[in-house]
Amino acid sequence: MKEFFVRAREWVWLEGDPEKDRSVGLMVSGILEIVLGILAFSVAMLLLVVASSAGLGGMKPSHFWIAMGLLFYLAGWFIVMGLGSMKAKRWARALVLVGAWVTVFFGTLGLALVLYILPELHGLMLNSGLIAPAVSMGILYFVILVLFLLQVLFPMVAIAFYSLRGVQVTCERLHPAPCWTDKVPLPLLAMALVSIMGSLSILTGATTNYVVFLFGKIVAGGLGMVIVLAISVACGYIGWGAFSRKIHAWWGAYALVLLTSSSMMLTFSEMDMETLYAQMGYTAEQIERLGQYSAFNPAMLTFISCIWGIMACVYLVWVRDCFYPEKDTTEVKSYARRKAEEEAAEPAAPRRPRMRLED
Repeated sequence: MKEFFVRAREWVWLEGDPEKDRSVGLMVSGILEIVLGILAFSVAMLLLVVASSAGLGGMKPSHFWIAMGLLFYLAGWFIVMGLGSMKAKRWARALVLVGAWVTVFFGTLGLALVLYILPELHGLMLNSGLIAPAVSMGILYFVILVLFLLQVLFPMVAIAFYSLRGVQVTCERLHPAPCWTDKVPLPLLAMALVSIMGSLSILTGATTNYVVFLFGKIVAGGLGMVIVLAISVACGYIGWGAFSRKIHAWWGAYALVLLTSSSMMLTFSEMDMETLYAQMGYTAEQIERLGQYSAFNPAMLTFISCIWGIMACVYLVWVRDCFYPEKDTTEVKSYARRKAEEEAAEPAAPRRPRMRLED
């Protein structure tokens, strides 16, 4: 029985020879990622057809197009990563690992938020009278299952597979030349990716009338756009600094996290939700509908801002040593050079004496 479990673990790539070729696993993973990209594109097309035929209802058009852009981005990301994995590209392995860790982090927070508002969503579905209680619970459980699979389970499986030594060796053997992702530790690569995504806030801010929470005040309009633009430029600079391992980018990121989290907590603690919705450009009818969701309240937003600030500060403290390349004695080498050095370091096998026939 013990031997059976050992072989089972080796079959799912959790153990075994670290030098084993993982080309088949990379091919299968790439195909699955391409399928996810096709599904994301199909969902975007389905939403576009529904919106064109039934309208947007109470949703703002800008919010709809932001959701469409996110779906198209996910479709492109999965397809490109899938193709890179099928070809065992070194950059694909690094970016899949970074994307999976980022998805687990934000996906866990998003899943916790959904579980928090789940009772209220169930009550709203029952009060509508259009859905039976059993059906509404089934829909909510299905949504939770899908979110868990996409935001937690699948990324964790990707992390478990792409972190294997055999996957790294396979990518290095098929592509011996060092890649641009090898020059930066993966934690800094993740920081750069998140910062670059934050620099796109100048686009997403347009959907909320550029609302900014400024130490107890809500700023919107032209002044809000200027502040959001400054934050976007700062995020882009931090992303570049993280990729080039500039320590002043770390200080900038730490200062930006402290300023934004403290400003949001102070504003949310004194904020009225109806005033916020009005500043974001919602109509009176939309504000009345949003008022039905009591889960979105200043206390909950303050708590989320606090948790986000603490986790971001802890992450920055953890990755601080990665900004000092002089402390990193690891040299980026090609697979062929590393194998040649390992073979040269191995002691030569002693020569056996030749047998001689005596007369």
